[in-house]
Amino acid sequence: MDMLDILGNKSSEILELFYNIEKIDANINEYINTHKSPFSDDPFLDNREVCKLLKVSPRTLQYYRDKRLIAFYKLEGKILYKMSDIHKMLENNYYDDAWKQKR
Repeated sequence: MDMLDILGNKSSEILELFYNIEKIDANINEYINTHKSPFSDDPFLDNREVCKLLKVSPRTLQYYRDKRLIAFYKLEGKILYKMSDIHKMLENNYYDDAWKQKR
């Protein structure tokens, strides 16, 4: 058998290879869909990451927590924030130019 016959897209070896790749892809996708973590779409961030993201100091972030401006989890002294809660806080405190003009 010549190399061009094996590499041709109509050869039985290539068709079998493509079939096996499609089966593997389907198995991987099924595994991902059935074993998805409930937190995979909403990552948790620690204090350092949130300070960097919001460009605020740790003390300012503490102020946001004290004033209940931002939701957080506290587990054994470790504070975590969901990315969706950070987005929600920013949306709740958004003021556009139209708001400024009304005052």
